[in-house]
Amino acid sequence: FGCAHNISDGEYMKGALKTYGYTVTDKREDAQVWVINSCTVKDPSQASFMRVVTEGKDKGKGVVVAGCVPQADRKLKGLEDVSMIGVSQIENIVSVVEDTAKG
Repeated sequence: FGCAHNISDGEYMKGALKTYGYTVTDKREDAQVWVINSCTVKDPSQASFMRVVTEGKDKGKGVVVAGCVPQADRKLKGLEDVSMIGVSQIENIVSVVEDTAKG
């Protein structure tokens, strides 16, 4: 959700997860853990992001939020009970996903 930097970070995280043997899918229903990358540049992007976070939580998925939104405001309503990783921590995506998958 958001800027070109998001796209680059998303590709990095996808590559890291694939390197460690994870299957990456665009089919939400098939995923055990949802990694949702975010941007604070535009409010519509943040609103869409929050809807997806809520959907993942409602479906009992593990949710990892990455990017600008969790880095800017870790106490944002709706981000309770999700794993968070800021833009300067994306190299830790594999361990965060592993911990999230464990519950």
